[in-house]
Amino acid sequence: MKKVVNVLLALCIVALVYIVYGSIMGPIRFANEKSFRDKAVIQRLMDIKAAQTEYNYQHDGYCDNFDTLAAFIKTGKLPITKKIGELTDDQLENNWTEAKVLQLYAKAQTAEQEAKTLKGRRAAQKQIEADTLWEKAAKEGFIEIREDGTKNFLFSRETEFVSLYDSLYKGRINPDSLRYVPFSNGKEFEMSISSDTSKAGIISHTFEAKTLFITYLGEESEDGGLDKQEIINLLEDCDDRGRYRGMKVDNNSGNWE
Repeated sequence: MKKVVNVLLALCIVALVYIVYGSIMGPIRFANEKSFRDKAVIQRLMDIKAAQTEYNYQHDGYCDNFDTLAAFIKTGKLPITKKIGELTDDQLENNWTEAKVLQLYAKAQTAEQEAKTLKGRRAAQKQIEADTLWEKAAKEGFIEIREDGTKNFLFSRETEFVSLYDSLYKGRINPDSLRYVPFSNGKEFEMSISSDTSKAGIISHTFEAKTLFITYLGEESEDGGLDKQEIINLLEDCDDRGRYRGMKVDNNSGNWE
């Protein structure tokens, strides 16, 4: 009888240890997995924001659907300015600005091109005008004119257009997958846009992309979801704090920041 009691007592102790261990490790496992999934969702939301930011810059308004946004990412171009040199203190004191230097170059280049299309005295006059402008640029220290007449630009700003997709994502994502919530079994982010006009007539554009925790943590997720009680606790905490029950981002920031 004593052996039976000892065995039962040992089993009770093992069961108690298991329950205590589960009560400690359960929330830890949930927190670790939630953190892992949150990071993937946040990254996707940041990718959406990056595309929307550039779309708004080029179209003066945000995109309201993922089909158009994905096409923009695939075919869009991003202006990149290549910079050579900086204005010196002396040049700044002489009231030079980047815009003025580039305008000087443009006038010289235009005169040079026009000289090539004209003949006789008019061509010679335009070439003199071009040479005078280039000499001014050299005197101010913006270029060097070599003996063969070629120019070494000590200060320049050139804009070239590169692939939007390569620049923003470097091949990291498929533009067509931008709409899908990670771990959600193919469900899409909710996305909306709006515009507002101030009393001064200034139009401001906004966008928002979001998804619920239940979509990638709960029963709707691809693996059937994490611990139900932990999810209930999470949602109740959101309600208590007046927080959205999920992750969202707009043109300013995300609710995780």
